[in-house]
Amino acid sequence: MKILLITYYYKHKNAMASVRAVKLAKYFARQGHEVSVLTSNQIDTWTKNYLEPQKDEQIAEYYAPQVKRWAFIQKYLAKRKQKGVARMEAANQASAIKETPQTAQKKSFKARVKGYLSWLFYFTVAKQEDICMFKGLKKEYKNNVKEKFDVVVATYPTYGAFLMGSWLKKRGKCKQYIADFRDPLYNPGFRDKKAEAKHDKKCLKNVVKYADKMVCVSKGIADGIIEQYPKMEKPISVITNGFDRDDVLDSNILMHFDQSKINFVYAGALYHGKRCVNMLAEILNELIREEKIAQNSFAFHYAGSDYGELTAQLCEYGLEETAVNHGFVSRTESISMQKQASALLLLTWNETSYQGVIPGKLFEYMSVNVPIIALITGNVANSEVAQMIRSVGAGCAAEEAVAEDKARLKEYVMKLFKREVALDGKADLYNYENISKEYIQFIKEN
Repeated sequence: MKILLITYYYKHKNAMASVRAVKLAKYFARQGHEVSVLTSNQIDTWTKNYLEPQKDEQIAEYYAPQVKRWAFIQKYLAKRKQKGVARMEAANQASAIKETPQTAQKKSFKARVKGYLSWLFYFTVAKQEDICMFKGLKKEYKNNVKEKFDVVVATYPTYGAFLMGSWLKKRGKCKQYIADFRDPLYNPGFRDKKAEAKHDKKCLKNVVKYADKMVCVSKGIADGIIEQYPKMEKPISVITNGFDRDDVLDSNILMHFDQSKINFVYAGALYHGKRCVNMLAEILNELIREEKIAQNSFAFHYAGSDYGELTAQLCEYGLEETAVNHGFVSRTESISMQKQASALLLLTWNETSYQGVIPGKLFEYMSVNVPIIALITGNVANSEVAQMIRSVGAGCAAEEAVAEDKARLKEYVMKLFKREVALDGKADLYNYENISKEYIQFIKEN
């Protein structure tokens, strides 16, 4: 089959969102399919680290240029950010000089209008990011790709990839168009404004209209689509993310961890505290007070841009000095950290307004054969993450919504300190080589 994969995140972006597209392309090609990838060199609003992509001779890779409109927006955003940082520094200095306690005050009408206009600006920028990406992809296709395909797989994020998939389908450039949801496109529980949710719903409607089939990485995301379109007759399948054993073999950087300690490792964003270590920190604090462990017997190794958020969470339990900041690291370095860890922290949530969150990090963790400790906040029990970890014996999943899980977590942590934890070794179910075969089977189904 001739397969075109459309994605915003690919080899040139050091982001977890890139992994799914890279691995699907790799293993589709390994199965003997003729694979092309259409991606974008557009600077996005999330990625903080860019890479020099290594070419795969089995895959035709097309990198669409950034359009002039987005280059102008990026330049303006940079200036706006610079001014904002300067204002914040000045405000902090003024606050320090006055030494007056800060109290919550009702915002003035002027402040509320200013806040609304700021939200409107960034909401417009987000929509422009999708449109500009689509324009760049379309230009690259017309100039350099020009082919017809048996299958087009457009993977989210962002909506710009879906716009391109729909454009190709409408013009007869593919026999089958699959919309691939790595994240939910429409999720009102995760939006601050009704206008944002309304826009997302409109986008989802367009995807459902033109896609022949849909793939979701979790049942929660699939259920969200079905809930919106209960009479939809188009096939929808749950095909999770996964891991690649090759990544583990290629990652052998020595991280110099103190192996006499229990080394907890977490790499990634904390989303302003949406992801948190509180359940584990509370238990460690209890064990210290009970004199079952010493405070210097463990360390939290962190890689990413939210180190301040992590230390703030640990500070509540007097554990901030156990944190070790590695800053931004490459994916190879991140996997090397994971391989040398005592336990890997998976931080996520499962709540009424947002279920089915399965971080791509879970599958990366499974590949290194190190115990996983999943800390799942939210008011809904029996999350997909907890089910998956327990089904393959990959570690311990503790849910905030389950009162008994605190005791289970405490027992597991004590076993960890006693070096008594063993894994079941069933994680190969989520190897991308197997997942890609499942994906091809779904493509071939009528």
